[in-house]
Amino acid sequence: MYSICLRYANNKDDADDIFQQSFYLVYKNINQLKNCDALSGWIKRIFVNCAIEHNRKASQLRIVEDIDVLAEKSTTINKALDNLAIDELTILIQQLPEGCKKVFNLYVIEEFSHKEIAEQLNISLGTSKSQLHDARKMLKQKIILNSSVQHKKLSS
Repeated sequence: MYSICLRYANNKDDADDIFQQSFYLVYKNINQLKNCDALSGWIKRIFVNCAIEHNRKASQLRIVEDIDVLAEKSTTINKALDNLAIDELTILIQQLPEGCKKVFNLYVIEEFSHKEIAEQLNISLGTSKSQLHDARKMLKQKIILNSSVQHKKLSS
C-alpha cells in the first residue's frame, strides 16, 4: 500500500501522511466491508482515493497562495502607477536598452503588431516578443523601485 502512496505523493512526507490517513480510514470504516474476499481491493481503493484527495487539497492550497501573491504584486504595481506621472514614465522608457525601447514604443504606443515590428526593425518575430517581454519586466521593476523611493521620501 505504501507504494501507492509514493506514486501519488510529491515527497516522502506526503506519502507518509497519505499512508497514515488511509489506514485510519480503513480502521474507521472496516465495518462497512460486506465481502471479506474483497478486502485487498477495498483497502487499495481507499488508499488511491485518499491519495487523490490529498493531491487535490494540496493543489488548491498552492493555487490560493499563488493568487494571494499575484494580488499583492498587482496592488503594489497599481499603486506605483497611480503615483507615476507621464514625464516620469517617459524617462523610465528612455532608460531601457535600445532594442527593448524600440519594440516597446512600437508595440505599446504605436500599436504595431509583432509582425510589423519584426519587418520594420529587421528582426525575427520571436525577438520582438522577447524584447517586449524584457521591456515590460524592466519597467515594472523600475516603477516599483521608483515608487518605493518616493514612498521613503514622503515618510521621512
